[in-house]
Amino acid sequence: RVAKYVLDNPNEVIPLAVAGLAEASGVSDATVIRTCKSLGFASYQDFKVTLAMDIVTPIQAIHEEINPGDDTSTIIDKVFQGNLYALEYTRSTINVEAMEKAATAIKSANRVLVMGLGNSHPIALDLQHKLMRLGISAQAHTDSHLQTIAAVNAKPDDIVFAISHSGSSSDIVDAAKIAKSKGATIISLTNIGSSPLSKVADITLFTASNETKYRIVALSSRIAQMAIIDSLYTIIACQYPQITDNFRQIERALDMKKY
Repeated sequence: RVAKYVLDNPNEVIPLAVAGLAEASGVSDATVIRTCKSLGFASYQDFKVTLAMDIVTPIQAIHEEINPGDDTSTIIDKVFQGNLYALEYTRSTINVEAMEKAATAIKSANRVLVMGLGNSHPIALDLQHKLMRLGISAQAHTDSHLQTIAAVNAKPDDIVFAISHSGSSSDIVDAAKIAKSKGATIISLTNIGSSPLSKVADITLFTASNETKYRIVALSSRIAQMAIIDSLYTIIACQYPQITDNFRQIERALDMKKY
């Protein structure tokens, strides 16, 4: 029953929790979990991630690939469609429990060491900026040597937030491994699916995007990454109201810098 429902309604399954799929297919929660494991998946979330990878890229309704003959209007449409697509499917595959764990871990950490290289560089800086506004000690390291040094000096009450679209950046993965050996908790933000970085992480967060051959740097994935960061920022601010006092002080201090 579970398998038939998934085959008949693959797009509808992605946003469903275990209970949702169980109800839709007329079985118990335990049956859904057993089905996923019998298919070789480690968990229901692992199953959903893999299903999303098969469905999401590419989708014919968007035709995200940009062709050499496309005019300016068509290119703009496709770029916007690609960003909307990445946001929509990232939202549909988000593991709410993982987001809550990440928010709690960040709030409880002594320091948050954010690591990102290349296209992930500005995302790392954005996360540092937002966490500092909440009064959380955060340091963004966007140089591979400094990442290694920070990882070696990591402590058990530190968080390493490692960002890599591919999840295969050797510098990021190596730094995460070093920090984990020091007892730090690793949070990864990668594109959907298993990767060397997600395998190292204690908490995994995913985006879902399809980058085209005309994109020298990732575009839609960056938008999705920023949406994840914004969501974490808002979750922390809402769950810990006492943070707002510090936030207001920062805003008042920054207002003094405006004409």
